Order: sequence, then structure tokens, then C-alpha cells
Amino acid sequence: MSDSKKKSGISRRAVLKGAAVTGAAALVTPLSTTTAEAVPPPDKWDQSVDVVVVGTGYAGLSAAVEAKDAGANVLVIDKADIVGGNSVIASGGYNCADPERQKPQGIEDSPDLHFAQTMAGGDFRADPAKVRYYVDHALDGVKWLEKLGVVFEPKVYTIVGAIHPRSHDPVNHGRGGAIIAVLKKNVEERQVPVRLSCALSGIVRRNPLDGEVLGVQVKEGRGVKHIEAKRAVVLATGGFGADVPFRSKYAPQYDDKLPTTNVPWATGEALCYSQDVGADVVGMDYIQLLVACNYFTKKYGDIANLGVDHAVFLNLKGKRYVAEDARRDVLAGSTMAQPEKVFLWVADDRAAKRYTLDRIKVSLDKGLCFTAPTLEELAAILEGKLKVPPADFLASVKRYNELVASGKDSDFGKKDVNLKTLEKGPFWASPTQAGVHHTMGGLRTTPTTAQVLDRLGKIIPRLYAAGEVTGGVHGTNRLGGNATSDCIVFGRLAGQLAGKEPRRA
Repeated sequence: MSDSKKKSGISRRAVLKGAAVTGAAALVTPLSTTTAEAVPPPDKWDQSVDVVVVGTGYAGLSAAVEAKDAGANVLVIDKADIVGGNSVIASGGYNCADPERQKPQGIEDSPDLHFAQTMAGGDFRADPAKVRYYVDHALDGVKWLEKLGVVFEPKVYTIVGAIHPRSHDPVNHGRGGAIIAVLKKNVEERQVPVRLSCALSGIVRRNPLDGEVLGVQVKEGRGVKHIEAKRAVVLATGGFGADVPFRSKYAPQYDDKLPTTNVPWATGEALCYSQDVGADVVGMDYIQLLVACNYFTKKYGDIANLGVDHAVFLNLKGKRYVAEDARRDVLAGSTMAQPEKVFLWVADDRAAKRYTLDRIKVSLDKGLCFTAPTLEELAAILEGKLKVPPADFLASVKRYNELVASGKDSDFGKKDVNLKTLEKGPFWASPTQAGVHHTMGGLRTTPTTAQVLDRLGKIIPRLYAAGEVTGGVHGTNRLGGNATSDCIVFGRLAGQLAGKEPRRA
């Protein structure tokens, strides 16, 4: 048993097993497809607390810690039977400008550059004020996590789709589960109760489209209960990438034939319940694909995520076709245009060591990825398994290494900082394809207070939201590594302000 499982009670393999879904039949029943109605105030509340936090991912647990530290009596609920949501299986890469780590590596960065790249990376469709708040507070989030007990690697790198080396990884291949384990531990130390298998089924507002939010309606087992929130409700329910009917409503091309990297409970009912009380949404058709599903199984987690330096992406003809450090939508779109909609993630041992080698071994044992001491031997394996022409494969790697030596990727424009050779054995290849990954759209919130806005642009009193359930931070495309810091920054903010709301009599 790993240390992270001992500390958190979370088995990443168990979650990945549940997350390995390919279509509607494999999903839990999406609650977003049921009838949703505004919930009237009950005659009697079943429970009363100051702050109800809905969701146990990065944003939800951060909000719970901050709300409790602000002096509030907090309850966290989650419809799943395990803590962590998508965050527990995420890469854990955290983006921010961090001079203390970056300058020794010769990396120039700043919140201004992070802002400019985030805006451009989302085609300038994000809320500039929200992005500005995010980049200005991202480094504070790293320091806060470190204070709580998260330990990050001393060096940063460029996670897939991040476009700049500012991604922080938890030490020892900790990934998202390492961050969740620390947040969970801090929630427990503060004696904040976390109620699992407790599904949000409605938001209670004084009037359907007017007045303050009073609490939530939940389903536990076969019963329905009402929980009063005397200060505020914080929604941190994540995205809707696993909800095929809901996502297809906004993006019909992302039907049940497309796999997803999400856990099965990443569904969109919280957005429906929020709209029932007047909430506005933004960017709902901005849905990101990620090249992170195994070609053979169509499942997330069955690949060797080998990074973008010391690595090349080759199609089944053995040809390079894209800059490996391009935006995620570019990577996904280019991959979808390749034969069989698949690519070979080819890397040398320096890239592989960044990933959890135990996970790679599981995939190797299943015949889902491949390794060999030399490139020639790897080429022979790929010819036998996938009919990749060995001569073209070897020529493409040779050409790539020549570009590295020249100091310029004149073929596809890979950035100089990520342009590193592929020559140290053993060598690795992981057949990979795209899957639905992140939903950039969601609730419209204020840029600096995380309060939910209604369709008239007015604040819905005592209703906050953070993380992937919100829109406006990433525009049309999320840069890799921006989600973790987005969730921490706005989760903290929502918790701080919700915990300070005046207690309703």
C-alpha cells in the first residue's frame, strides 16, 4: 500500500478503475437528465450549519479549510463514496510564476506573462479580471499548500499543454492524490465533517429567483433532506465531462463514442440546480480534449505520460505531426486528424522518470505500452504491434535530434526551452488518443469574490462557486496545469468569504 493511500484512504488505482469509462452505458446515471426544479424553503431543516461546501476536490477541500479557519461551522458533502473527485486522479501539476524555483533554472516568468499566455491560450474568451486575480494569487496558493504540508519538487517543468515551464509537481510522483491527501488531512484536523454518498438535489433560495440562498436539498439513500447554511453555500462540484447527455447538449460531436478522462460522477446537475435559482452560465460549449487515453483500452490511466521534453509525438506512419508542447486543443485536434486518431508518445528514459514508474509497469505488463533498450528494438516492437514502418520511425527521431542540435524546431515550432534530445535508453512508446477532459464553461462568478451571478449580472447572495463548476477562467482552451491553481486560488477565496458572511438569525 502506498504512503498516500495510508494517509488519505484513497486508492488511485481504485478511482481510476471507476473512472475508466468510454460511453453512456459505463457512466453512473447522470442526475442532470432528471427533472430539476427550484426548491422551496422547508418547514423544518434537518440540519443547520454555517457553510455547506459541495464537493471534495481541490476547490471544495480548500474552501472547507479556509471557511473553518474563518470561524465558520462547516459541512462538506459529496455524492461519491470517495473523497477527491477528478482531483484525486489528476496529474497534480500546479501552474504559477515562481521566481524562487524558476530563476535557478534560467526560466524567465512573471504573473504578467502567465496572464498573457492564459488569455491567448483561451483565444481571449476568458474574463480578464478573473484571470488577473488568478495569476496574481497563484503563487500564494503554492505557499499555502506547502504550509499545509504539500511538498513540491524543487524544479518546475512544462506539463502537457502548459506552453511554458511553470508547472509544479508534488514530490515523488505524488500527483493530484498527494494534494488531496494533505487537504483531506487538514480538513480532518479541523474536525470538519465530510459526508459522502450525499448528493446535491437542489438549492434552496428564499424565492426561486430572488433573495438569499438558504441552504441545500440532498439525497441520501432513498431519503431527501434539507441542510441550512446560515452563512453560505459553496459549490465546488467539478465539471461535466463524464455526463454524455449533458455535454452533448452543448457539443454534439462529443458523443458516447469519445472516451473521457473523468471520474464517472463528473456530471452537470449542480449547474441545472443553480440555473433553477437564476444563476447564469458562460462558455458551456468550451470542452477540452486531452491526449491521455490509451489507444487499446480507450481508458484514462493506461498510458505512460512521458512529458514533452525528451519526447516526440509520432503517428502510426512513424511521422512527427505537431509541436509536442502546443496548446491542448491543438494537440487533440491534430491527433484526431491522424490515422486511427492515435499517436505514439515516444520518449527516452529521462522523460519517463518524471512519471510513476509503477504505473508504467502496470501498462507494460498489460501490453498497453512498450519499452526497449535501443530505438531500433523499439521500432521492431512497434512494427509488430501497430505496423509502424521502422525506417520512418527511426528517421523521424533522428530528424528531431538534429533539430535539437541546431537549437531550432524549424519543422513544427516546439519551444527552445522544451527542445531536448531523445537518445538515452531505455526508450518508451505509449499509444495514446484523445478523450474528453475539462469543461471550461460553467457558472458565471464575480472575478474577485467568487460569488455566483444571475442572468441579470446581479450577485446571488450567499452562493459561491469555485473550480471547474465555474466558467470564465480558461476561455476556449485551458492551459495544462492551470486547473489545479485555479481550483486552489478560487476555492480558498470562496471559503474565506463564505466563512465571513454574517450568520443569518
